[in-house]
Amino acid sequence: MKQIFRQKMTRRTFFRYLVRLSLLAVLGLSFDQRNNLKVEKLSLSFPRLPPFFNGYQIVQLSDLHASFWVTETYLEEVVRRTNRLSPDMVVVTGDILTGPVNAFWKKWLPASERDYVPVVARILAKLQAGLRFAVLGNHDQGCGQQTVNRLAFSLKETGMTVLRNRSVPVSIGSDQIYIAGTDDSWFTSNLPQAMAGIPENAFTILLSHNPDIHIDARRVAPIDLTLCGHTHGGQIRIPFVTEHVLPISDPARYLAGLVREPHGYTYVNRGIGTLVFPFRLGAKPEITSITLRSG
Repeated sequence: MKQIFRQKMTRRTFFRYLVRLSLLAVLGLSFDQRNNLKVEKLSLSFPRLPPFFNGYQIVQLSDLHASFWVTETYLEEVVRRTNRLSPDMVVVTGDILTGPVNAFWKKWLPASERDYVPVVARILAKLQAGLRFAVLGNHDQGCGQQTVNRLAFSLKETGMTVLRNRSVPVSIGSDQIYIAGTDDSWFTSNLPQAMAGIPENAFTILLSHNPDIHIDARRVAPIDLTLCGHTHGGQIRIPFVTEHVLPISDPARYLAGLVREPHGYTYVNRGIGTLVFPFRLGAKPEITSITLRSG
């Protein structure tokens, strides 16, 4: 029999090879999971939802992170999957681009001189919902004011409304709700300004990239539904570890998914793309479909 190993297969050697193979298997699985989109569907009831909005469908996308690792083909598939849901409204809750990272992470992120602003604008222009809204994330605003201005203008050119600390009414028949949006919490978020002008007791949906907005939201006004992203669901989710290292105020509670608030709900989307490493494990990328119900 032909010899496979040059050295004798001792117990220590066996376990060393086993660890290496296990690591390769985990990396392979997490690399494959990075584009394994999942559509999360929720139906939420609200006491003060106006009758004409009963059954209204909102699709949330977040954290596209257009970059070297997040390809145009993948983002176009995200848009196709979104359009197949036939939503009434699509919202994008920040980190559309991948902005600067610190010196340590730069070692792992392939350098790219490509301008991704026209790329995401062209792809998001294919969204077919009648109403489309977006807010900025920390990576968008971290790109600098010039890029922020170009991104906001390019999205506006596609028919998308970028909410920067302001709100707009949405009407069906004689009923009306309000969509408010803030800049990122690490930069120029101003929730009181975003909520200014919204009538008392009006049904309100808040778009904000970072779930830490819940701290301000409890002080400002009752908000029926807050849609956030930022966490990636941990991206590489390690039980009893990930929940304690995310850069938000309450990572165990706001890691991902639906959170019941004293008034209404917060939903934290796991995001579409990846940051730095092209890996996801235990935190599949998601498209969220939320149907509003009168309760």
